[in-house]
Amino acid sequence: MGFLESIRTCLGKYAKFDGRASRSEYWFFVLFSSIYMFVGGFLLGMIGAADLESGIAIWVLMIPIIVPLTSVAARRLHDINQSGWMQCIFFPGFIADEFLGTGYVIYFLTLALFAFWFSQAGKKGKNRFGAQPRK
Repeated sequence: MGFLESIRTCLGKYAKFDGRASRSEYWFFVLFSSIYMFVGGFLLGMIGAADLESGIAIWVLMIPIIVPLTSVAARRLHDINQSGWMQCIFFPGFIADEFLGTGYVIYFLTLALFAFWFSQAGKKGKNRFGAQPRK
């Protein structure tokens, strides 16, 4: 699956949390989301937005991509035969950092776990979440 096709697919399945997503579909959409947020942040910096204004603007910029990014991550987890709810593994890290002051250690460990999972090849053939996605 190519870059533009991946973006079309993810935005077309905006809030579809069932089914499976290939590695290329997931990683190309993550790349698109990163570029989108980088350009948005760069433009905010160019206009000299203050901290409060940029924080609000970044949340506004995230609105169109947060749901498809979450749904493609759930579908990618389904491809490796994991529940889409595994994304919630980030929440204990947020809570622990607030109370323990772990200094992003838990964030990096969780990010490494997700990078490992999302880089794995999907299960061949049909699994409990549906048919194997096309490449």
